[in-house]
Amino acid sequence: MTTFPTEATADGGDGLLDALGGCTVLDCRLRVVRTDGWSWGPDPCELARGAVALLPRVLRTHLADALHRTGLPIAATGVAPQSGPAAQDLEVTVPVRIRAHTSLGELSAAATRAQALGDTSASPGPGATVPLHRGHAGPVPSDGPAHLRAAGSPTGAEPSATAHDSVESEVVRSPGLPVAAPPFDRDRVLVGLLHEASACGVLDTVLARLGAETLRLLLSALDAAGRRTTPAPGPPPAPAPGVAEDAPGAAAPSAPPDADALTTALLSALRSLPSAGRDTPRTVTPSGPEPAPGADGAPPARTAPVPGRSREEHHRGPVSGTITDTDRALPFLLLPPLHDRGYLQALTAVLTGGGARDADGAAFAACLAHKVLPPPVHGWLRAPGDAHAVAVFAGATTTAQGAPDTSPPDLERRLGPLLPLLDARLGLQAAQGHTATSPLLLHALAADRLLLLDLDGLYPVWEAALPAELLRPWELAGRPLVLLPARSFASGATELTHALDALGIGFVTDLPPARGERLSRVPGPRRCWTNTGARLPSRSAPDDTLVGAARRLTYEASRAARFVEALVELRPAVRTGQAPAVERSTTLAVGVALADLAWTLWSQREATDPIDALDRFADLGARVLFHDSTVEIRLPLGARHADLYRHRLLADVPDVPWFGGRTVVFTGG
Repeated sequence: MTTFPTEATADGGDGLLDALGGCTVLDCRLRVVRTDGWSWGPDPCELARGAVALLPRVLRTHLADALHRTGLPIAATGVAPQSGPAAQDLEVTVPVRIRAHTSLGELSAAATRAQALGDTSASPGPGATVPLHRGHAGPVPSDGPAHLRAAGSPTGAEPSATAHDSVESEVVRSPGLPVAAPPFDRDRVLVGLLHEASACGVLDTVLARLGAETLRLLLSALDAAGRRTTPAPGPPPAPAPGVAEDAPGAAAPSAPPDADALTTALLSALRSLPSAGRDTPRTVTPSGPEPAPGADGAPPARTAPVPGRSREEHHRGPVSGTITDTDRALPFLLLPPLHDRGYLQALTAVLTGGGARDADGAAFAACLAHKVLPPPVHGWLRAPGDAHAVAVFAGATTTAQGAPDTSPPDLERRLGPLLPLLDARLGLQAAQGHTATSPLLLHALAADRLLLLDLDGLYPVWEAALPAELLRPWELAGRPLVLLPARSFASGATELTHALDALGIGFVTDLPPARGERLSRVPGPRRCWTNTGARLPSRSAPDDTLVGAARRLTYEASRAARFVEALVELRPAVRTGQAPAVERSTTLAVGVALADLAWTLWSQREATDPIDALDRFADLGARVLFHDSTVEIRLPLGARHADLYRHRLLADVPDVPWFGGRTVVFTGG
């Protein structure tokens, strides 16, 4: 149920909804349909906010016309009398569809005006918990554009005669030019990643993977973000014109309520490190060397916040007017799913927070491209066309120009300590998007690399070094059954089953029980065992669920082995052993992006996994055109382009870090 309170700003001052006592809408669905053009603009989420901001005015226009048709005594000004039939509660039980016509500019202006009036729901502050999602379940992060859901009347319900009326919305244009996007705030993004991990209960697991320098950097970011959101001493600032003093946007912002808890957790993790009492190298940031911390490990006061990207950085890469062709466009198709999840913005914060050089962004982009290009031969030898595709995706036009001037160990040293924050964001999104009735699968990549996979879409959920690190992601996924195929564990399977049983994680495996294990046989012809017993409620693991999991074990094990072979064994991001953190992070990012592509395109007709997208888009080429502020990816027109366009997988991707902040725009031709 959604209630639309009426205000003078949203209702145009006519007061129709005020006179009616408000309007309560049940099951409101809003759909934005573009009738022409190629692009949704740099920020499609802004269009959704603008459509929501225009909704009260559209309702007012439609209600005024519909209530006049009923014969109720409503004046031409739209004000209803306080007594009589109009003062009674009116209930409309039939589905109603309202169609309004507007433009992208009007939607953007409405969103800007709503934010200026204090619409805090449209732009959460740095302390807000970011909703987590998968490509096929849940909402999208607040710092990425939202997928516009289908709208209209409920399925099978026929709208009334007045539901087909087309209502032209009266849009109030904001004076002047649109407000420019706020500058990039590295500290806000890093603190937001900490808040996500804290809200989902995995903060201790994430902090355990970070080093002393990274913990001090996060303490500095938390301190800087808190000081920027704390009001300066003196009289409170006057509210914006037209905003009431008690409006949500009129109050001075305050520090996140759990900032003290985050500080305590960071200090505790810092003191628990073996090297916490010794001097460590200072972290290099774009603002200069970070001063040494105090005796208690607390961050020193910073003189100035990290600024946004400079004007010179905007022109990094090939000069404007450069045109080149590539036979591999799949790396560029990874960008819209990763942007929707807020991954690229978090990557920009990691690059600036780790003191990365300009070439580090290009090197990380090359690692992403290596995961989706044909496997190299003789360990690390790639065909000239594939090397050119890597160079173009990394922001160059020739192989020599695109080769990063940094080695994998240097990239690991500068970026590796912060990459667990990126991995946690994607893992939490995948865990919270899991359907609790579907099992998970655990695959051992190595003795200290346990990969948890979601069988619906084969999303990588979490990679852990110890079984205890799987507990919280498993709980966030709804405590489902976990499949343990024998072919996925070369050794150490007995210790793993003991650890999972001690954690209370229910599993089904085809590994025969060892001495001392209390496993029960799963009914059915397949020789499988489970540890669930009577501990799990019957609704979570009934007998038919156990039998179904046992039947799926062999097939799902083959799918997981295909995933691991394609993205881990055959396509390494870096040479073996040189940068394990970069290898782990790029595998997770590419796996999630490919799973999003496959699920969005084909989940309605078949079971999907990331390798489907990898195979079906492997030979898709493109023409890449570099402009001053955009990078245009011109895909050939055909069935694949039409499918991607129809499913809105060719949205603009702003502020790609290795393109100097340029926007990647997809076109066809």
